[in-house]
Amino acid sequence: MELAAEYVARLMEALLLAVYSYVKPAAPHRFSTRFRDLESTVFTVTSSLDVYNQAFSAGLSVSSGRETLHSVGVGRILYSSLAKSYRRLGARAHQALNLVLIPSTVATACSLRWRPFASSYRKTLSAVLSVDNPKDVAALIEGVRQFYGTGSLALAELGLTSSRLATERPTLGDVLSALGTRVRDLRYTLERLDYVIEVGSEAGRELASGAEPNEVAVRAFLKLAQPECGRLSRLTELSQKALFELDRELSKEGIDLSHVLTPLSLALALSRYLSEG
Repeated sequence: MELAAEYVARLMEALLLAVYSYVKPAAPHRFSTRFRDLESTVFTVTSSLDVYNQAFSAGLSVSSGRETLHSVGVGRILYSSLAKSYRRLGARAHQALNLVLIPSTVATACSLRWRPFASSYRKTLSAVLSVDNPKDVAALIEGVRQFYGTGSLALAELGLTSSRLATERPTLGDVLSALGTRVRDLRYTLERLDYVIEVGSEAGRELASGAEPNEVAVRAFLKLAQPECGRLSRLTELSQKALFELDRELSKEGIDLSHVLTPLSLALALSRYLSEG
């Protein structure tokens, strides 16, 4: 489907910009000597691009009324993405990307018909995360247990059992929030979604005006990372020298902002849709 193919292409452009853009202090970037395994971040998504196509098509089905969010199987789609990424990369898979980007993909497809896009996207993503279909939630939980070691620890602490799923009916969002206790990418994205959308909107305007994409990505990263590291606000210019110096300084102190790549990827993936209305 043409719309799905266009979306997947934009998603990959956003991910590649997020990962390989110029110096992003204390986070992976193309010149980093500290974070060398950039490929595993990219391969996490490329290993399941067909699943992202499926997620987008599912969102279109909901938007057209052929399906509902409760019947379309978001949890099962999440399971598939986690499984494919794990089979490609094992423990190196950055599964938080799938846990953030799959629900967002469904919400994006559902929101394309409505304006303003930002408002529609917020409402639709909230509805996606509110799905409490036990089969869907069970599929997500099983995917995390099998294919995401860090996440499975958080689930074990929750003690989620099949009987609890039937009686308490947790939502997909409940499970993701629980995972956020151990997964910084998830916690950041869920707690600061409005800010991610704000940064994505600004990035979209800059890209539409012809700004250099790598510089747009670095500026977006700095905005997203400032709540995590206030020293980034000291940068008054985006010179490579200043960025390198701060990167070395933060790295020596053991500060790691690699988790910001997930909300950065989301912001950049949404940017063009946000700039279009």
